[in-house]
Amino acid sequence: MPRLTNLDDIMFPVEEHPVFVSMPTKLGERRLPVPDKKALVNAGNGRVLGVVSRGYRMVPNSKALDWACQCCCLAFPESKPGEWQVTAIDAPHTGSYCNIDLMHNTTALDFSMVSPQSRPEAFGPFVRVTNSYNGLRALTFDIGLYRKVCKNGMIVPDAIIRFKYAHLSRDIGREIAFEIDHARLEKVKTVFNDYMDVLRECAMPRAYFLPLLQGVLHINEPKNITTDRKIEDAWKALSSHLEAICYQYIQELGENAYSAFNAITDFASHPPENRCVYRDRHSYQQLAGAWLSRFHDECRQMNFSLSDYLVKLAGGDEKRN
Repeated sequence: MPRLTNLDDIMFPVEEHPVFVSMPTKLGERRLPVPDKKALVNAGNGRVLGVVSRGYRMVPNSKALDWACQCCCLAFPESKPGEWQVTAIDAPHTGSYCNIDLMHNTTALDFSMVSPQSRPEAFGPFVRVTNSYNGLRALTFDIGLYRKVCKNGMIVPDAIIRFKYAHLSRDIGREIAFEIDHARLEKVKTVFNDYMDVLRECAMPRAYFLPLLQGVLHINEPKNITTDRKIEDAWKALSSHLEAICYQYIQELGENAYSAFNAITDFASHPPENRCVYRDRHSYQQLAGAWLSRFHDECRQMNFSLSDYLVKLAGGDEKRN
């Protein structure tokens, strides 16, 4: 099903309703209330978004967005509220949860580096708020980083900003007090530039790009590919898409880990609609950010072997080391 990508699509009113169960009786059916549950309903179309506990603190997406704007300005006090804009929305067609991205629209927060072709590369921060109406996701605020020329991004490992609140009244009050670790925030540019330097210095033959991308983002050939023609066709289309992304960045940035990193974040930021794509953008960008930190440490080891690393990655051992 197509995903919701426009802000207006997720700003529908939500109502809380009691939950009842039907019990058969000799005279027909009897409706009994479920005292510890309530239903959250899209008031626009009457669709039930989720059945949650009575203590569930429902936060409208509009309120979550307001809090995200406050988080942006507190994290980056040199910026102004009007300089932050909603640039990306991602939600399932039901609207049961959503991710909203806010990006800074000037160059004041940019940090630059030099690509292998000695061309300036500008990166900037974004803040993502995750909100849900079905009880499966906490209210979360994450910092991310993105390459401004193409808006390919990732969620930073061990995020400098990560506020996570269970949807309970004891955890979410009328307002949220964000406490920002500005000293840690100042270090992010230095750390990120170091990551990029290591990636640019790591040569990577083009034959390694595709297995690396698939290993990092856990994109595996479906087990039922030989018995389901639709799955087979979907996998072929996805494989061609992945190969095209790898080729694009090899042509643009050369055969190195920095180029492969951009291929990874490109797919993570723009996952196509395909039956073999099982994660959403947020999950893929988290995988990309977590991999960056681990690979930075791995490839600085004296005995690092890229071919051995890919074998370990394919076997799932890389995450445990």
